[in-house]
Amino acid sequence: MVEPIKRDLVLTDTQFSLLQGIAFALFYTFVGLFMGRLADTKNRKKIIMAGLAAWSFMTACCGLAKGFFGLFAARVGVGVGEAALSPSAYSMIGDYFPKESLGRAMSTYTVGVYLGSGLAFLIGGGLIAAMPDMVQLPLLGELKSWQLTFIVLGLAGIPMFLLLLTVREPKRGRFSGQPENSTAANDTSIAGALSYFRQHKSFYLAHFIGMSMLTMVGYAYHSWVPAYFIRFWNWEVADIGVTYGLINILAAPAGVLTGGFLGDFFAKRQVSDAFVRSAIVGSYCLFVPAVLATSPMSPSPIFSLVALCFLHFFASFHGGMAIAALHTGTPIEIRAQATAYYLFVINLIGLGLGPLLVALITDNIFQNDAQVGSSLMILGGIAVPMSIIILTKLSSVYSQRIRDGVPAYHVENH
Repeated sequence: MVEPIKRDLVLTDTQFSLLQGIAFALFYTFVGLFMGRLADTKNRKKIIMAGLAAWSFMTACCGLAKGFFGLFAARVGVGVGEAALSPSAYSMIGDYFPKESLGRAMSTYTVGVYLGSGLAFLIGGGLIAAMPDMVQLPLLGELKSWQLTFIVLGLAGIPMFLLLLTVREPKRGRFSGQPENSTAANDTSIAGALSYFRQHKSFYLAHFIGMSMLTMVGYAYHSWVPAYFIRFWNWEVADIGVTYGLINILAAPAGVLTGGFLGDFFAKRQVSDAFVRSAIVGSYCLFVPAVLATSPMSPSPIFSLVALCFLHFFASFHGGMAIAALHTGTPIEIRAQATAYYLFVINLIGLGLGPLLVALITDNIFQNDAQVGSSLMILGGIAVPMSIIILTKLSSVYSQRIRDGVPAYHVENH
């Protein structure tokens, strides 16, 4: 929905990238740190339900925005609502499944992210194609088709909220060998967790930055591929919305699950860096499609679409593996906080900088909206090799950590 929103709200590429990235990511990440602390000590199911209610309401509010600042504020609210989800959800999954199947479990959850993104494209493209440009609704008055799309997506949170009522809160630390109240007995303050992360920064920095490079590629392409097809190949909004939505629904989830199965395959064979190794395999395979998918030398839109299928397949390999590696390398007492800090970094770099860097290259270097594909190619050609280098370093640190045993978290850490 990039072009309709830009047109109706009179936005530049840079402004739109701020709406996609910084408005969401900045508040998502900062609030997520607090939510991670809560998830380590409070009822995780209730935290998720509260976040879902906030997300649904603020997504609908995006459809009522009349300008840049109104939409920016609504996106901030969406970020705050979503911040409650992942730290608690990943923590619960870690208590539902043993290490031997953790890769697949984390990857299956992560599939939902890609399915949601794909469905957003399909629903958005479908509604825009099916409806007139302007719709008259009771109480709300006249709305553009893209505004109604946001409202529909917000209402979709209601059945999800009802489904959550059927989920049970698992015993904390179920597969850790610790007693159920061990987390409450330790000081899991933010200061204490930060002190632990600083003491083991060689693991956490390599993990956060290496995975962020891959996330940056995924978010950048996800944000700007529709604009690339509209500007470079002259496709209609509805056509690329449906087509790209299908790619996100099929290729990306397949990649996440394949990465999870590969990680578990390595883990069952006692490979010490199992989950990181799976992410590295995906990174190596990602480079070629990242360079070719939106290249100005692409011979046809079909070629670009095929390359994008491979791109999203391999770019999503690390989705579940990043969390699996983080959880198996972190003490049970502060896993949710570790997840929150990880999400802080990948969203700040991946979502906050990825789309923005593409827009800045397009606006300031090429100074031609039609060259957004070249901007994506440059970003992918730099970020993917960086991820390979950093993840290779992480592999060594993580292997040592697993072989020697994860260093314990103690109150005196802070």
